[in-house]
Amino acid sequence: MSQPLPVQGESPLISVRDLAVTYDGEANPSVRGCTFSVRRGECVLLAGPSGSGKSTLAMALAGIIPRSIEGVVSGECWLAPSVAKPGKIGYVFQDPEAQFCMHHVDDEIAFGLENLQVSRDEMPERIAQALAAVHLDVHPHAAHARFSGGMKQKLAIACALAMESELFIFDEPTANLDPASTRMVFSMISELRKQGKTLLVIEHKYEALLPVVDRVIALGQNGEQEGVFSTDEWCRRTRHERKVRMQQEIPPAPAAPTGEAALELCDLSLTYGGTKVWAGIDAQVGRGEWIAIVGPNGAGKSSLLETMAGLRRPTQGTVRFSGKPVTSMSARERYSHIAYGFQNPEYQFLYEQVADEMAGRVLGDDMPEDVLDALAAFGLAEHAHASPYALSQGQKRRLSVAVMMRTDADVWLFDEPTYGQDPASEAQILNRLLQLQASGKSIVTVTHDMELVQKYATRVWVLAEGELLYDGAVSELLERQDILQRAHLLDDILPVTDEGPESSADFALEEVRGSLQHVPLQPSLQRRSPIGKWHPDVKALTLLVTAVVCMCCWSFDQVGRLWVLVLVLAFALGWCQPGKMMKRLSPLVIVYVIYLWAFAANAATPSGYRYVHWLWFHISWYGLNQGLLVVLRTFATVILAYMLLVTTDGTDFMVGLSQSLRIVPTMSYGMMAGMGFLGRFGHDIETFRMARRVRGREGWWIVRPVTYALPLLSQSVRISERLAIAMEARGFHGDPANRWNGRTYYRHVALRTRDIAAGGVTVAIALVLWLV
Repeated sequence: MSQPLPVQGESPLISVRDLAVTYDGEANPSVRGCTFSVRRGECVLLAGPSGSGKSTLAMALAGIIPRSIEGVVSGECWLAPSVAKPGKIGYVFQDPEAQFCMHHVDDEIAFGLENLQVSRDEMPERIAQALAAVHLDVHPHAAHARFSGGMKQKLAIACALAMESELFIFDEPTANLDPASTRMVFSMISELRKQGKTLLVIEHKYEALLPVVDRVIALGQNGEQEGVFSTDEWCRRTRHERKVRMQQEIPPAPAAPTGEAALELCDLSLTYGGTKVWAGIDAQVGRGEWIAIVGPNGAGKSSLLETMAGLRRPTQGTVRFSGKPVTSMSARERYSHIAYGFQNPEYQFLYEQVADEMAGRVLGDDMPEDVLDALAAFGLAEHAHASPYALSQGQKRRLSVAVMMRTDADVWLFDEPTYGQDPASEAQILNRLLQLQASGKSIVTVTHDMELVQKYATRVWVLAEGELLYDGAVSELLERQDILQRAHLLDDILPVTDEGPESSADFALEEVRGSLQHVPLQPSLQRRSPIGKWHPDVKALTLLVTAVVCMCCWSFDQVGRLWVLVLVLAFALGWCQPGKMMKRLSPLVIVYVIYLWAFAANAATPSGYRYVHWLWFHISWYGLNQGLLVVLRTFATVILAYMLLVTTDGTDFMVGLSQSLRIVPTMSYGMMAGMGFLGRFGHDIETFRMARRVRGREGWWIVRPVTYALPLLSQSVRISERLAIAMEARGFHGDPANRWNGRTYYRHVALRTRDIAAGGVTVAIALVLWLV
């Protein structure tokens, strides 16, 4: 082991001595004894096993801990003045989805510039330069939600480049990416090093990056620093560790198609919202087989796995287990034979303690030996009392796999079983899967790791371009360059280098162009309705006052007049589509029907009114009238709220709050984040439902709102925390976050006299209709 290299001539960019980080509520530090320095222009790899505190150390260096995440940082941590300024540390996170706070490319890049108070006139040029630097050839106002994972990571790098960051921290940026997207990100890291940027990279699959790495800082299992190594020293060390690990690995089982199919996929097709995901899939999973499903990000691999598990009903076709359609089996029967592991392990957690998750019940302080042994087998024994959500990403994955292993299923379906794992913990998981395969179980894994596919899979399915492009042996696939190219499976193991006829940058650019096939370069601009052109905050205030007036109606005459105004606003001025509105509001319509019945059957009837006794109900026309009055006035407010959502750009609304109403940006951006959560609500509900069905805890439909309330709240809190961290990393703290004029704005939302006049007239009409 070598000691930290002395810095000669030039002072370091970062210097830490005996650094330790302890999270609030934790007795022991997650990182300890770190002493090293990083020189300007260096590329440093931060390595270590899953859960060793690599991300914790990186966030402490960036100041995210303790500024956004509560914790205690002890020891010395010195940053050069040039990187201590806001925005001078560019942070690229593991999850592409967790680092964006805006909806469009230009707004996303401009967010950091706003926090640095860059002039609005300078922003377009800096945005264009940043996009050109990362070879992201998209329209500046394109919606990045449709980008591939690799494109999103390049956008994250563009955000940091636009801020003229000097230090880039990459926290496992390729964990969720396909091979081609991984290559794109690695190529960008190589380019940044050539530009003289200082880089700190956390990565488990780092072999391809080693040619551009200067030094390696290694952390041990308990978060202690094991040393600082040159690249050659690190290669020698890892070569020895790999040799030892290979000796401990169980050799892959031979291919076993037995002639008997465990699962049969018959003419499967799936469509989302009128868009075809994939179609015409005919395949089968033999007993004792290990099938790997590969393909580009967004190809529908996870959806196919969910369909195979009976969690998602196909648009067409059938999945059969031992000849029986899985959708005709009860959930209990189905998941006694089919085990399923989600891509996001957090969705599967039901309890607030790791040991409880493993046991499938609340244990308290009494830990059975079998539970502790099962946790120890996956390196989680010391976290038995911790929350599953407090684990690292790799530890969460190991816990989800460990919980699955306590069942005795025949078919095991895993979505990315090894993501976020160091080589040792990855081998641990794969060895357990090999043991299942050797016992005759069928394994199906969605993965981006082509090395895993070559080593373990007996057969491979390639899903791309809406169809099953290939179903066959791995060795034959490697000879099909056409399939590898179309499915973005080009090798990400080759070292990143500038030598040869095709440079890394050229390769990355070609892959970006290939990824852009389904992304509109010029976003379609829809005509805006008259109300859609109002200042968003004046509109919100106007509709709020109108809703209050509706709620104050106490007669059908008043309600009828106000409903005329609501319908004019919604359809004549707001251009809302009645069919689409009723479809989206149909769950509320059902609730209102139940509410109306409750009023009619249970309202206390004054003397003089007739009523009818039926069963235990007390039905009266008086109750029906009162209920109808309440439903009409409250549903009018629902329509007004719907109109606000469909006619308002969320970013304009947020900017208007700060620019026109002088609301502090922290509050306005918080409201925007809340609207984003509402957009994910349907997806999260569906995923939670599927996860609990697999665990046998779906429950009756009538009690699901109660049982889902806590996990949905926890999910919203975690998303908010991640968003806050991403915003913090782009300079959103201090004056830019807490003063309405502490930042500049890329968008200009003008408060016009005509908007105020239109809002005033609308409120006046509402009051007149109410008073007449």
